[in-house]
Amino acid sequence: MSEKKSLLKKSCLEDLSAELLMSIFDYLTSIEILISFFNLNKRFCLIIYYYLQSGYRLTQFHLNNTNYLAYKLFHKNILPNLKSTITSLELGSDYYYGQIDYFHQYQLLRLDSLKLHFIDPKNITEILEKFLNYNRLQWFDKINLIMDEEIIGWNEQIPFCVQNIPVRELKITGKVPYVFAQHLMTGCYSITHLTIHLKFDHDLLPLLYYLPNLIECNVHVDDRGRDISNSLTLLEPLPNLKQFKYEGLMPSFYLRRLLLEINKHIEHLFIYTQDYQWPFHSTEAFSSKFFDLLHDLRTFNFYIRLITSESFKNLTTDFIDTKYLIKKNLCQNIAYVLSNDIGQIFSLPYAFKHFEIFEKNFFNQIYYAEYEKENINISYWNNIKHLTLHINIYNSLLLKSIKETFIKLYSINYQVPTFSLTPQDNELHQYDVQFNSIKKLTIRDSVKHGCHIPQPLFLLTSNLVELDIDHFYLMQIISIVSQQTQSRILSAFARLRRVTVRQFNERLTEHFFSYFSHIKIFALIFATYQMQVYRTNLPFLNDLLSSIPNLISLKLEHIKRPHEYHAFIEMKENIEGIFSTYYSKNSYWCKWYDDQTQKHNKYATFLFST
Repeated sequence: MSEKKSLLKKSCLEDLSAELLMSIFDYLTSIEILISFFNLNKRFCLIIYYYLQSGYRLTQFHLNNTNYLAYKLFHKNILPNLKSTITSLELGSDYYYGQIDYFHQYQLLRLDSLKLHFIDPKNITEILEKFLNYNRLQWFDKINLIMDEEIIGWNEQIPFCVQNIPVRELKITGKVPYVFAQHLMTGCYSITHLTIHLKFDHDLLPLLYYLPNLIECNVHVDDRGRDISNSLTLLEPLPNLKQFKYEGLMPSFYLRRLLLEINKHIEHLFIYTQDYQWPFHSTEAFSSKFFDLLHDLRTFNFYIRLITSESFKNLTTDFIDTKYLIKKNLCQNIAYVLSNDIGQIFSLPYAFKHFEIFEKNFFNQIYYAEYEKENINISYWNNIKHLTLHINIYNSLLLKSIKETFIKLYSINYQVPTFSLTPQDNELHQYDVQFNSIKKLTIRDSVKHGCHIPQPLFLLTSNLVELDIDHFYLMQIISIVSQQTQSRILSAFARLRRVTVRQFNERLTEHFFSYFSHIKIFALIFATYQMQVYRTNLPFLNDLLSSIPNLISLKLEHIKRPHEYHAFIEMKENIEGIFSTYYSKNSYWCKWYDDQTQKHNKYATFLFST
């Protein structure tokens, strides 16, 4: 081809029509379009504005899945030009770590929705106080704060005050090894919708006291804490409250008192809790007379776990008395299941996202208040996304029933019971069952060492992308690879994109990282019970980085720190130096955090993301 013809074939991007450019934009995200074309010239800016104005793509930015380099470019070149148009902003994630550190305080004039994912409690004060105070005169429709559940050792109160910030919906979620300062919310009359994760039940009561205009309240509580019987009498009514959802361990009779104190006109009630010897329908808990007092109640969704007691002997008789809830149209049906040490009573359709199975004959031993052909209808279980199994999985009929019943299942948490750690005649890979909907699998052991390990459950999860597993189990899985399972196990590893290895033993890493060459997000949580030598480097790190070329995020948690300060500085420099040999200087973010401190040992967590 002559040089003249070659020149005729060349074309400039600017010569393309607006229609063709927008066809190209269809394959890009809003962030990619903006950082690539926004500042080229006036024509491109106009085309971008026209293309992105539909679907709120110029006003709502979700940067959670944006890598470090793209985020820096957006923050530097794009955000200043859009500060008068942005109404919704989401920053930070549990794998792209560096965004919050570079979030400077812009006065985003129209911002009404803010979502931040924190990994360091120490920067919460600065970010929230500066940003919220800078935008003090704005009305916020939503503020959503997510506390990273893996960074532990928080003993400080969260210094979050919204007294002078008008906000309608407030969410504070994630794991909470902190004490929430309820008094900081004094006079928060604007908050009408609250979703919050608390440490103790006694943190909830003053919080309700300080938020008098609540319409919807969703609370997840980890522990009971101190006795609240006297504090219940101090509660003031919440006249506007229409929906109350509680997930925790508060006894039923305390919940009953709580509800009667705050609002007898509540319309929607969700209770997920644990109880002991009182029958479900007793006068101390949720009796028929109690529901007669709730005149406007339209739905009652509940799950109550019962600890083994003598009351189980009469549970079937007591259970029949719960039919009044069905007669009042508060739920469609009620079911209960008994195992040797756990009882479960719950309303149907099941209203919560997570469920646990303690009984191997669960599907044969479930009893219904009203029997009908639709009892086993899968619509009863459509809300369940996360299932925890405490049973032996070597049962093809059980696995088939789980698949057919929980059709919307996203994740399985397999808490391997002691009695399942024995050799089986039939291996799991021979079962004609595939959990195609499962994307995340957690496998944790109840017995540490010296036991036969069952075949990996992920052989039955053909679309698995995330694995959370103990190092001991993972090494056992690798060691039992046979000719029949080798290709399937390697294929399962190749599909994974996110892996968390708990109780990581750095002495057992030979050929370990080569199995995860395709993953992008990796977390190693060191075993604290293993003797970690005091050293100033991590010998396995070069092998890890060379074996996983597509890595975008790495967490090294519970690294034992040297006692000497200068030795810890040397460790940080050595580790960061290794990363600089694999990644260019400005393409990644890394940071160290102080972690759990024990009597004679200190630990640190290292975070890296591209």
